[in-house]
Amino acid sequence: MPKTKIALLFGGVSGEHIISVRSSSFIFATIDREKYDVCPIYIDPNGKFWIPKNQVPIFPDPSGKNEIEFSQEFNTSNGITSPSFPGEIGNLGISAAFLGLHGGSGEDGRIQGFLDILGIPHTGSGVLASALAMDKYRANLLFQTIGIPVAPFFELERGKHDPRKTLLNLPFTFPVFIKPTLGGSSVNTGMAKTPEEAMTLVDKIFVSEDRVLVQKLVTGTEVSIGVLEKPEGKKRNPFALVPTEIRPKSEFFDFEAKYTKGGSEEITPAPVGDEITKTLQKYSLSCHQILGCKGYSRTDFIISDGIPYVLETNTLPGMTGTSLIPQQAKALGIDMKDVFTWLLEISLS
Repeated sequence: MPKTKIALLFGGVSGEHIISVRSSSFIFATIDREKYDVCPIYIDPNGKFWIPKNQVPIFPDPSGKNEIEFSQEFNTSNGITSPSFPGEIGNLGISAAFLGLHGGSGEDGRIQGFLDILGIPHTGSGVLASALAMDKYRANLLFQTIGIPVAPFFELERGKHDPRKTLLNLPFTFPVFIKPTLGGSSVNTGMAKTPEEAMTLVDKIFVSEDRVLVQKLVTGTEVSIGVLEKPEGKKRNPFALVPTEIRPKSEFFDFEAKYTKGGSEEITPAPVGDEITKTLQKYSLSCHQILGCKGYSRTDFIISDGIPYVLETNTLPGMTGTSLIPQQAKALGIDMKDVFTWLLEISLS
């Protein structure tokens, strides 16, 4: 039986570039090779596409390497001497693209739209769901419409609001949590106890972003829970996994806590009780569905006084061997090789 040729797109221009490389290393090693031939396509931090020339492409071990070191080894191992025009992936004879990207243009709908134009199916959510999930302000508005608890929030837009005046007159009290509306992976996020501290964070974000989400700080137990879809005939049957409790060594589950070894303790399944677990599963499915996600997603919550408050939904969650969804799948006896096959089958259906 002939194998299906797929591309694995990874890297990208977001602050989560190296995380994408690590996730895609696991994806490349785990995909069922009896069914699929995989061509990894590296998108460097400048947005250039590097397509292997080898008949059997190689994905070097990224452990201990920075972006430059990995890029050099990837290109040398695969006989690549120069970048390719992005549209060339349409001439590779691939049936689908597996998206190993995280954040930025890899997760906000832009790469999804690019692949749609080329007529290449891809794993994960489409343009609209990707864009909505990345836009934390609009996602929160949607979550509120279906009754999912959301901490009070307000958006600042550069050039539209006077940040100092607005922060002095917020419709809720300090402390607050500040983050880019369109950011990912907790980059440039932080807590502010006063308007002055908030302004410092807002100024920092406005260096590179136009929109900032200011949200009432809710403290409690941090948990995250994934949703997978299993193809059955022409139907996609979504189901929630088990939650993971995250205990960061720092004050919050920030970028360092997420991606530094030992930066947080993760407990799967989370010891939050059956009732809260069922609520989290219900809410995560609802978030997945109201955004229109496809294939999989992961939603983060804070449980405060027994109430799970939604933080955000990720349409391309981390996929290293120790990431949250692989942990949760393992807890339910689900093999990630099967999960990746489901994602590809859904994209090809």
